Amino acid sequence: MPLGVRMIGAGVAAVAALAVVSTVPAQVRADDGAGPSALTLTVGDGTSLDAVTNQRTVLLICSPTALGTHPQASQACDELSAAGGDFGRLRGAPMRFCQNLYQPVIVAADGVWNGAPVSYRRTFANSCMEKNGSKYVFAF
Repeated sequence: MPLGVRMIGAGVAAVAALAVVSTVPAQVRADDGAGPSALTLTVGDGTSLDAVTNQRTVLLICSPTALGTHPQASQACDELSAAGGDFGRLRGAPMRFCQNLYQPVIVAADGVWNGAPVSYRRTFANSCMEKNGSKYVFAF
């Protein structure tokens, strides 16, 4: 596992712990009380996180508040909440037609959702197909 991913993973635990004990309310999520939701999200070119290029990683915290390094944290949390935390149910913009081009893109999510452990990986044929996979969650 690359050093940056390990460091961000440790940061997820620290930030999640701070978010849980924080007494300042800000954008309290609808699913508040079900447990913490903090994820490290990664997007990169390739078929495996071990050999990925152009890797981008952000932190997304959805419960008890929407925050993190994700550029659209609130929208990403709403999208993931609407899918019940099931990454397989995420859908991007409707009616996007993609070329038949193989330039694989991998997305990954690790952390906790409503207090339950999450480890998700999916490889798409290209970046256009990846954008069909979610509108906000992996848009960074």
